[in-house]
Amino acid sequence: MNLLYVHGLKNCTSERQTAETSLTDLETAVNNALPARIGTWQAAHPGIHVVTHSVRANVYTATPSGIHPSNSTDPLAMDDWQVGDPGCSSTQQGDPCTTGYEWPYRLAEEVNRLFPAPAKNIILIGHSAGARAAMEVAANFGTGGVNTQDWGVQSRIAGVVTLHGMLDEIGSSKYNVVGPASFETECKDSSLASYFGSICTPGNGFCEWAARIDSRPAADWVATHKRARMLTSWGSCSPSAFDGNTDGSLPYDAQASPWAVGLDMTPAPGTTYRQADGERYGAFCHSDITNSSSGNHTAAVNSGRDRLLDWLFVAAPRVAATGTNSTPAIAFDQFSATFTMGSTCPGGEIDDTITQGTKGAGIDVVGVCHHPGFFDGNDHAIVMSEFTVTNGGTCNGTYKWEQAHDSSNSHAADFWWKTRSLRAVGPELLASLPTD
Repeated sequence: MNLLYVHGLKNCTSERQTAETSLTDLETAVNNALPARIGTWQAAHPGIHVVTHSVRANVYTATPSGIHPSNSTDPLAMDDWQVGDPGCSSTQQGDPCTTGYEWPYRLAEEVNRLFPAPAKNIILIGHSAGARAAMEVAANFGTGGVNTQDWGVQSRIAGVVTLHGMLDEIGSSKYNVVGPASFETECKDSSLASYFGSICTPGNGFCEWAARIDSRPAADWVATHKRARMLTSWGSCSPSAFDGNTDGSLPYDAQASPWAVGLDMTPAPGTTYRQADGERYGAFCHSDITNSSSGNHTAAVNSGRDRLLDWLFVAAPRVAATGTNSTPAIAFDQFSATFTMGSTCPGGEIDDTITQGTKGAGIDVVGVCHHPGFFDGNDHAIVMSEFTVTNGGTCNGTYKWEQAHDSSNSHAADFWWKTRSLRAVGPELLASLPTD
């Protein structure tokens, strides 16, 4: 099993030259815990010997593509490469000669350098922009979408773990950036430098890549065709680049994709709530996992370590089905209709009876109760005690909602749900990896 850690954005030249050190503490914590985990797993699987290798990539110093703007020849400056630069024929981020092409290209080069073929069973562990690049490489994601750009390493990657992943296009109108202008404009004007934890400014190409590209389809492909664990977070992080629940740098619901295991709610414009995908691994800010000076650093590292190791050695669930429902206004102490979730497990999968989700093993359900009107209050997330959930045992189930919090008014609601599955050959990721 080959673990490859992938750093996020680095703005200063000195930071870029040593970017591979970002996740050193997480790597060390995982490596220190591996012998005990391996021993327990091998005892339960006689005849199989587990060997692990662990390395850290540096995308900035990796072998470059050689395609760059004529006025920016320094490979360390790849975050500056924007659409329309001199000497480039690029028309969109992700084309050669842009930041959005260079990150996955160089990550694939690092995979080949650090784990040359025929090495397999590669697990990419990415933070922030490194999470985006990891998903794009694993899904062969290009400007045409999934499997439109062959990065050359897809078949050797077994799964991806992300922490605070920059997966959605954070320049989208769904996110309210602080300040008077758009995210991309403020990013290029250097107004957001401090929110990315650096005294130096992000490159214009990075601002475009972050703002314009939605890499959630890549993450969905990895989640449904391989295995993925998307660890998200929000906390009391100041300064914050966006309104609502954030980790300081990224909105809570920009850090995972719809087919990620895990479901939560987050405030949305219009005094309402919307779903947030992924697994919240703690109340951490964006750099807590990488900054040893942070008071939450040890807690973030330990939580990330435990989630990663549980995924490898205990259970690596996958979303079997996902959907939404709505109900008209429900009076106090009355129930909605009973809604059905899922049908049967995908081929080779069984119902998840191990991983505890938002509402019992195998199922996640969340919802928003609508409280329109100035005197009636704002919308709010529905408390779990108002849901009655039944697991059907084959990646399916039912649920209903009781409006048990407002004795004076009736309220409508919207719901989101996911059912989960595990591999029949063994719930943990390790059990499914090919042996030598």
